[in-house]
Amino acid sequence: MQKDPEVQALIERGGLDRIAESLQRLTKLSNRMTTVPTSDEEIPPGRSKIGGRPDLLAGTPWPLHNGKPLTFIAQIRLEDAPLTAENLPQSGLLSFFYDAAEQPWGYSPKHAGSWKVMYTADTEALERVSPPAESGHDGDLEPLSVEFSVQTTLPDWNTLAVRRMDLNEEEIDLYIELMEQITEHNAPGFPIHRFLGNPDQVQGEMQLKCQLVTHGIDCGSPVGYRDPRRAELEPGADGWKLLLQIDSEDDTGMTWGDFGMIYFWIHEDDLKRGDFDNVWVVLQCG
Repeated sequence: MQKDPEVQALIERGGLDRIAESLQRLTKLSNRMTTVPTSDEEIPPGRSKIGGRPDLLAGTPWPLHNGKPLTFIAQIRLEDAPLTAENLPQSGLLSFFYDAAEQPWGYSPKHAGSWKVMYTADTEALERVSPPAESGHDGDLEPLSVEFSVQTTLPDWNTLAVRRMDLNEEEIDLYIELMEQITEHNAPGFPIHRFLGNPDQVQGEMQLKCQLVTHGIDCGSPVGYRDPRRAELEPGADGWKLLLQIDSEDDTGMTWGDFGMIYFWIHEDDLKRGDFDNVWVVLQCG
């Protein structure tokens, strides 16, 4: 699948001649997901959607954290997405759950277990399920049907890959302007839900955070980033890939922090193994 020539042209015209070739390499294709409010009954079992109730194999236990059910966030039928990652299965269902009540930010190793991603290969035997009646579940998010389109995305200037280019102040300003032009071209406005690609960052970069926190380093303050283990761990940060980005949609019950986003990240080593148990989630808001 070809990258968007208009995004490539914006990079070429962006005044960043010194790094333009490198930026072209940093662009990634992404599945943009636009949503329409609907009812669960109108969405066939096993199809992609955000909110509502999940479709799971009979007998699959509802994911819990500290004895309480996680909230079902979304499911992606891989056949629905026009773009899939090289190491993702080409068919089947990915189901995403998160502690929507506590909304952990993902900066502490203690947040592990506050989300769950499950892969189901056999989508013919799925059943639409509800959380355990006695669990005290806060309730479902309003169901949204999903339509996919492919967009070409560029990482935020405040990421490891871009910071390594040592941009000066003028280049940073030009980069921010370029990002605004690409956002406007890709489709302005919110919400911005994505499956794969570069994230729409609200705060700082997330890949290094995922790498450090999953190795036991608390990044809730700058102290974590000064940990002596950082030098050894930092090269592995590049291996973290965005799996899913879910924006706030207040009318549907999805409000992440102060109208931010949640991001599900997976390391490429786990992706190659088809192992979704080590996915890490980061919440960001303005």
